[in-house]
Amino acid sequence: MREDVTRVDAGRDARYVYSQVFASSGSEHGILDLRTVTRSGRLATLELKASEHIHLPLQAADYWLRVRKHMDRGEIARFGYFPGVELQAIPPLVYLVAPALRFHPSTDDLLKYLSPELEVVRVGLAESWRRGPRVVMRQ
Repeated sequence: MREDVTRVDAGRDARYVYSQVFASSGSEHGILDLRTVTRSGRLATLELKASEHIHLPLQAADYWLRVRKHMDRGEIARFGYFPGVELQAIPPLVYLVAPALRFHPSTDDLLKYLSPELEVVRVGLAESWRRGPRVVMRQ
């Protein structure tokens, strides 16, 4: 996915893809799979899974909160991410990326209970994703 994030969404700016980005919130620390930005300057996090993961929506919400806090503090640009890009002051997008048949059955139900500010896009890949990711579903 890092090699061409435009496969997930053509609106991504392929020049800026950061993998395994450190994010903190107080004493808690986490690693985001991929952080990217749209061509219009909106931040986005791509959370990648190869198999069912019941906590995926909650993990995505946690990362969203961390990124939002870094945005609010102006730390994204200060830490050197996305040089030359004027970042939009709107909440980041979150992409949940997994093989289409590997989203846990509770994913949709859990997403309903999260803040409407958290914009989540589910991206399902073909089962042959190891030979090259091909999007077969986007919700």
